[in-house]
Amino acid sequence: MKYPFLLLLIVVFAFSAAAQTKSSAMPTDFAALAMDGSKVDTSALRGKIVVLNLWFVNCPNCIEEINLLNKLVDDYKTNKDVVFLAPAASKKPDLEKFLRKYPFNYQIIPNGSMIILTKFGTPDKNGDINIPFPMHYVLDRDGKTVVKVQGVKGVEAVRAELKKQLMVAPTAQTTKTLP
Repeated sequence: MKYPFLLLLIVVFAFSAAAQTKSSAMPTDFAALAMDGSKVDTSALRGKIVVLNLWFVNCPNCIEEINLLNKLVDDYKTNKDVVFLAPAASKKPDLEKFLRKYPFNYQIIPNGSMIILTKFGTPDKNGDINIPFPMHYVLDRDGKTVVKVQGVKGVEAVRAELKKQLMVAPTAQTTKTLP
């Protein structure tokens, strides 16, 4: 009687472990509206390298790095294989006011709190979801996270990963152009 139960427990554990492994390798997909009303769907961006910046308007470190991020966008503006998105944990009216003072060249996604929490939040041992700001992610051409780094110092890690990703042969959907 003990052995069938033990075998069942092992099988359930094995499937659970396999499911967790697959989910961590899964792309981080979301769809939302950008500031201009256009639809952003990360699953439709397969074949491209996606750079994400999670931020909000009252974050001093987020403001500090905007010039560096704008330079990054400028360096890759002719490369159609790189997309820059910035889900913001701020409301659209607050972003409109903020962006008049601090122009930010990423494609801004307003009202992004739920995307940030559900797609990028990491629960701690108490179950509280922690998201340090600003946070940078680079998604490869398959939509998988290859870089997750926090803060102003993370901009150089993003730049290095972009160079690395652009050395990888693009899929049939893309063409390789270096900045």
